[in-house]
Amino acid sequence: MAIEIDQAALQKIELFNNLTTDDLRGILPACDEMNAAAGQAIIEAGHEERALYILLEGTAEVDLEPPRAGERTVAELKPGSVFGESSFFHASPHSATVKARTSVRLLRMNREPFGNLLQSGNLAALRVAANATSILATRLQAADRFIVELLEQIQDEKVREAVTRFRNSMSHSFSSGVRPSMPAGTT
Repeated sequence: MAIEIDQAALQKIELFNNLTTDDLRGILPACDEMNAAAGQAIIEAGHEERALYILLEGTAEVDLEPPRAGERTVAELKPGSVFGESSFFHASPHSATVKARTSVRLLRMNREPFGNLLQSGNLAALRVAANATSILATRLQAADRFIVELLEQIQDEKVREAVTRFRNSMSHSFSSGVRPSMPAGTT
């Protein structure tokens, strides 16, 4: 089935940066167009599917199951967002569930035909893979910054706790009538 998608709009999506109209025509056979109703799961945590999704219309949310740190929804996806890339490039179960928040229109790139394009040396497929690598690197850098911030908060909390323990131990010593001894020869 031929996909009827505005190729100029696709070229504005980060995954398709630097692709010509001819390049896109070469990639689209590896793709299906799909729709999902509001509330419908597009990918589910724990399931394994080798597909990469591009959100064309509508919004979706990335949910962690079970919720962690009191949070369930960790991201809202808007048109142009790409998801499912970890399982697409590395055969593993999805780590989160992505649900349509509104009615959505998606482009699903299937791994097997995309892999065939890569193996044949298709330049457009190589560009898409390079663009996906850039997207993944950006996400990894954001995750690194988040982890550093968390570690700094934990460290700050530990320092505050240590200072509080020190202050409490010092005030306890003075309030118990025990006076610190002064070195001999001082007044």
